[in-house]
Amino acid sequence: MNGPRDLRRGGKPFEPRAGRDEVVGSKSHFRVYSRDGGFLVVIQRRGHPEETEFCHSEGEMNRLRRKLSDDGLIGWMRDAR
Repeated sequence: MNGPRDLRRGGKPFEPRAGRDEVVGSKSHFRVYSRDGGFLVVIQRRGHPEETEFCHSEGEMNRLRRKLSDDGLIGWMRDAR
């Protein structure tokens, strides 16, 4: 390949985007859903039962999300505002 690659679209031109299941696999992860004026955070740590946390505000949800990310969990937002 001659010259610099165009990475403005966020990925290498010869690599397809990875699907959610391919990225997460069996790793510890969390999902965030908007529910009833707040946010529902579903936490799945590998080898442990699923946990559910309800956050009443966006700030509370962001603090929890940041803590889980710092702990090494992979997260994604689902139908959140």
